[in-house]
Amino acid sequence: MAFARVFGTVGDMPAIPDPLDRDAIDVVLFDAMGVLYSSADDVGQLLVPYLRSHGCVLRREEIVLLYQECSLGKMSSADFWATAGASGASDEDYCHNHRLTEGVVAVLAELDATGVRLGCLSNDVSEWSKLLRERFGLGEYLTDWFISGDTGVRKPDPEAFAGVCRRLDVLPNRILLIDDRAENVSAARASGLQALRYGTTRLSTMNYLRKELRPW
Repeated sequence: MAFARVFGTVGDMPAIPDPLDRDAIDVVLFDAMGVLYSSADDVGQLLVPYLRSHGCVLRREEIVLLYQECSLGKMSSADFWATAGASGASDEDYCHNHRLTEGVVAVLAELDATGVRLGCLSNDVSEWSKLLRERFGLGEYLTDWFISGDTGVRKPDPEAFAGVCRRLDVLPNRILLIDDRAENVSAARASGLQALRYGTTRLSTMNYLRKELRPW
């Protein structure tokens, strides 16, 4: 369906610079950390402290590398905890520390009501991603999940975006990515997708994002 039929036409758009072609959006993809969930730096803010509380003595740099391997599907989450030396750590316990971004469910519900296809494109550990989406009921709105732990590709690798287009059978310019990292937004645009960077002054809250996507 034409996105602009519900979210407004060119004449309805706000005066601020607007890079979106709303008439050409069939799919909206949300990043997870920093967009769907409130922690933008989940490794630094959540994972490292959690590991420390469970006896991990690895350096931060080692933890980051280990996490990246796990988020590429090269090891299970159980192997991650064991390799990190985190005694008693579990997926369920760790994921309990995550919180939804305030207002995100309202945005998802509004978009879902228009009939636009919704999905998630995220660098994350497969097991953790599944636990979080089930815990918060996001599968009610987001039907397509492209998680690096499942696909073996992390943003900003161009293949992360190409894989989405192939799987959905949608042209790149008909997909809108909402991501909080500048490098991912730039890479998405270079791959032909439309993209917005969440977390900037202009789009610092879900309320601002709603106004950007649906001009009043």
